[in-house]
Amino acid sequence: MRMNRRELLSASALLLAGPGFALRSAAAQTAAAPTPIVLCWNENPYGPSPAARAAAAGAIDTGCRYPSDADLDDLVARIARKEGTDAQHIVTGTGSGELLCALALTLGRDGGEFIAAGPTYLELPEYAEGIGASTHFVPVDAQLQHDLAAMRAAVGPKTRAVYLCNPNNPTGTALPADAIRSFVTSLPAEVTVIVDEAYMDFTTLPGVRSVADLVDTYPVVVLRTFSKIHGMAGMRMGYAVARPELAARLRRARMTTPNLMAVRAARASLDDADFLSSTRTKILASRTRITTELTRLRRRYAVPQGNFVFFDTGMPLATFTSRMKERNVLVGRRFAPYDSWCRITIGTESEVEACVQALRATLA
Repeated sequence: MRMNRRELLSASALLLAGPGFALRSAAAQTAAAPTPIVLCWNENPYGPSPAARAAAAGAIDTGCRYPSDADLDDLVARIARKEGTDAQHIVTGTGSGELLCALALTLGRDGGEFIAAGPTYLELPEYAEGIGASTHFVPVDAQLQHDLAAMRAAVGPKTRAVYLCNPNNPTGTALPADAIRSFVTSLPAEVTVIVDEAYMDFTTLPGVRSVADLVDTYPVVVLRTFSKIHGMAGMRMGYAVARPELAARLRRARMTTPNLMAVRAARASLDDADFLSSTRTKILASRTRITTELTRLRRRYAVPQGNFVFFDTGMPLATFTSRMKERNVLVGRRFAPYDSWCRITIGTESEVEACVQALRATLA
């Protein structure tokens, strides 16, 4: 290998300065590198609320203890009041993801089949596959919404449950409650409908609301989480609303015990209405900021009802993500078969402004 004069002088200078200089120089370059703006995980950058943070911090001193029955019972009672039901209908979990897995285990064993949209959130289908169940994916329609007619037609003798992520991840589209009710009433009585409402707090369309009121009348399970509007994704707390007999089966299928900090933080967050309202307002305003820019850039997007936007970049996704990364913005992965579409999470106002500038430079 040959070195030119400039390279030789630079190498000599480094050797004379000693090995510590090279290490310090590398560290300085690393420290100077800007922190990437992470907009690929559907996280809420504004939470946890001040009340939740204080509750979690206050629980550290008793972190050597398991959550008491009083802690868990109080959280469940507060959730039940919020949902207009009683404690027998509520099952807590380490995020709604654990409860999706518990539902897959409870309903899908012995070769059962699930029906789900394609694309959608995959925690339940992937866990179901691991226990020997299968999932029939039904493509979303031209508006990137659940195609309920096609999903109903896909129900067969082995179908145990239909999974509706509403609003859907990654498309962000949402179904009205009346459409879900009509769909539920059309199904055989032995088919359970699992409605994942992780993003329900960000919806704005008329008629889109929780369907927890269906639980007592029909075989419906509704899932909610503290990971989104409550900003507690890293603390892992969620819950299901189900009729008591199914709720009891879900409790037996849970894999872990809720941690004390998450229990107390969740309890405090439920009461912090002002913070939750402020967070929702900021996220919805930033969501509109992104869709307004996409409209200006003439990029098609699905009608967003979550804390993210799914849109057509007009180029291979790998090219788009690489160009956005060059501008220090990390965006979502590929969701087959939408090879040119990207999901961008709503960040803080300053992060969204940086994202808009990157979109202009990348898509203009």
